[in-house]
Amino acid sequence: MKIINKKGNKALIYYNNNFYVVGQANNLATGYVDETLIFKSEPDGTVVDYSEVGGAKYASLDEVLNNINEYLY
Repeated sequence: MKIINKKGNKALIYYNNNFYVVGQANNLATGYVDETLIFKSEPDGTVVDYSEVGGAKYASLDEVLNNINEYLY
């Protein structure tokens, strides 16, 4: 897995011949991580389809990036 770009709670990655956008959503009231989702994307980071292809509740962006194969559906 190669991280192309990572800013804040979002990353563009290249993994297994595909590009993905990985985004972490935080609870606005508590600031804690609600979920991190994975979406297929173009090489420039444009999401191809907003049906998630992976992710998890209560997992941070770094947790998902460190174990991407476990978080893809």
